[in-house]
Amino acid sequence: MTYSLNTLNAERSSASPAGVSRFAQEIGLVLGAAALAFWLLALLSHSLADPAWSTTGSSAEPGNWGGHLGALLADWSYYLLGFSVWWLFLVGLRTWLSALARWRRGIPPA
Repeated sequence: MTYSLNTLNAERSSASPAGVSRFAQEIGLVLGAAALAFWLLALLSHSLADPAWSTTGSSAEPGNWGGHLGALLADWSYYLLGFSVWWLFLVGLRTWLSALARWRRGIPPA
């Protein structure tokens, strides 16, 4: 029994996303990376002296690297989950890395 050379690659070639779907996947990856990077900077530079939702702060300007938005994001994150927010950050990073791997393999988004 013989097979043509392209038999095993037929499914792979038809599964690659094209056009708008591929563009949307790439934009989602870029925005996801930017959001994760901003969240990481906000969490790393969190200070109780920053004016935010649960604290009034002791200074008018936030020391957070993300500015007022970063101070609010870090404050909400730590207020809701405490130091377990780092687990949520790692889950988000793992999800983003999985999406990146799917994009690199040419698998369409689910």
